[in-house]
Amino acid sequence: MTDIPAEVARTREALATLLARLDPDAAARAAAPPAPVRPTVALVGAPGRGRGELLAALLGLATPPEPGADGAVRATPASTGPVPLLEELDLVVPARPADPGTWPVDGATAALVLADAAAPLGVDELDALARAAARVDTVVFALARTEAHRGWRTVLEADRALVAARVPRLADAPWFPVSAALARRAGDVPPAGAEALRRRSGLAALQRELHRLVARRRRMLAEANALRLLAGALDGVAARAEATRTALRAPAGGDLARRRDELLAARAALRRDHHTRWRSDLAAARVAATDDLAARVRALGVAVRARIDDADRAGLAAVPRELAGEVETLAAEVVAGLGARLRDLVAATLADLVPAGELPALRVADLGEPALVPAPRPRPAEDRLLVVAGASGGLGLSRLALLPLLAVPIAPAALGVVLVPVSVGLGLGAAGWVARARRLAADRAHLRQWSVEALAEVRGDLERVLADALIATEREVTLALDAALEDRARDLDDALAAVRHAGADRAEADRVAARTAAEAREGRDRAETLLRRLAELRDRVDVPEPHPSAAPAT
Repeated sequence: MTDIPAEVARTREALATLLARLDPDAAARAAAPPAPVRPTVALVGAPGRGRGELLAALLGLATPPEPGADGAVRATPASTGPVPLLEELDLVVPARPADPGTWPVDGATAALVLADAAAPLGVDELDALARAAARVDTVVFALARTEAHRGWRTVLEADRALVAARVPRLADAPWFPVSAALARRAGDVPPAGAEALRRRSGLAALQRELHRLVARRRRMLAEANALRLLAGALDGVAARAEATRTALRAPAGGDLARRRDELLAARAALRRDHHTRWRSDLAAARVAATDDLAARVRALGVAVRARIDDADRAGLAAVPRELAGEVETLAAEVVAGLGARLRDLVAATLADLVPAGELPALRVADLGEPALVPAPRPRPAEDRLLVVAGASGGLGLSRLALLPLLAVPIAPAALGVVLVPVSVGLGLGAAGWVARARRLAADRAHLRQWSVEALAEVRGDLERVLADALIATEREVTLALDAALEDRARDLDDALAAVRHAGADRAEADRVAARTAAEAREGRDRAETLLRRLAELRDRVDVPEPHPSAAPAT
């Protein structure tokens, strides 16, 4: 056991030298980040898995520490005070990267992966796990929120099977069902019940495992992470060498010339064909999104005008508020529809260039401020004049109604005196009714005009949002497309170079590729063998556990 550190150092140096000789670019990508000063465990997982909640429960705190300037939450003795678990290791909740399919584990000694007891791991989580496992050797799993899901044991077995199929070397990795909620609840009950809740929370077992695996094995785990990076890089070199051998074994003579012509044609048409298709598909998406927006705004305008025509005075007062809510819903639906259309378009554009797991994480630009419906303008003076004119007309109607009575020849003076109150009453009633009718009609006309203008303004704002989203998407996907085309062009160039080389000395080139593949596989196997020995040694050595009295109150 005393010779293991020296053997690891020698093997790592030898494999780094081998990789630098076989593929300098791969050697640069596989350079291990500097090991942290203290052992560090990175808490990673899909969004919404409760990383901060679990961190606080592991530390016995009510809330996790505040994030740093880079958005990461670091639990260290300096940031949290004396916490037993942090005496010999640090816990970190990394900030979310720009690519949601990547879990940042570079520089960590080990990774604590959070899964949810509600459902088994998804495809995106398994892909992110595979990428993280290629950069960190030691992985521990926590199945969170077991208190809320009675079927968590079934989910746990399903997760084990999925991990074993996707990352076989993690088939026997430790899993810990935990509940931060039970640990938090233990502080609010009597001591006897609190102890039972702490045991059910499962956090003590996870704390002990992190201490056993990480606290005293910083150097061993850092070396294992470096070997893991080298093993993956050497495996990639071997795969590329085998691809070269496949190209070299292509038929010679006329078939060789035909193969060369095919590669040259493919190289010439590569960028032209893909960019032409991408631009035409994007233009079609722009037209479809604009048509969809126009149809939705027209339908909303028809509905609003019908509502105005049937509304009373209270209903008319509610129209601006209701229209504002409907516009907000319409904006969300339009942007969501554009996002779905663009994601399908990106997948179709890059499907033959980029593996599904490496497609860029496309996000439609944020709306920013929601589309605002302008408030109705005050009614013009002409509307008030129409109402006054209607009232005057009502008074005139009352006088017309009384003319037949005034023509009666009996006591006209006395009859006139009697009819004055009647005339005034009829006039005021008619004037009021006509004024209200005129005002309601004026309000409806005013709101109809306002709705047309407001929806035109909203449509303009949403067209700007769609245009901004399309511009951002075009820039993002064009960059990804260019990068993918460069990779494919390099592959074609390598294949073309192999074909050209084959005409001169195919046998020698094949021997060189075979030797490269063999050396790379041998180096990879050497790293994997040493990694297995490190894992066996890690599991066999019994590191003293922290004293029970030092365990945090979880």
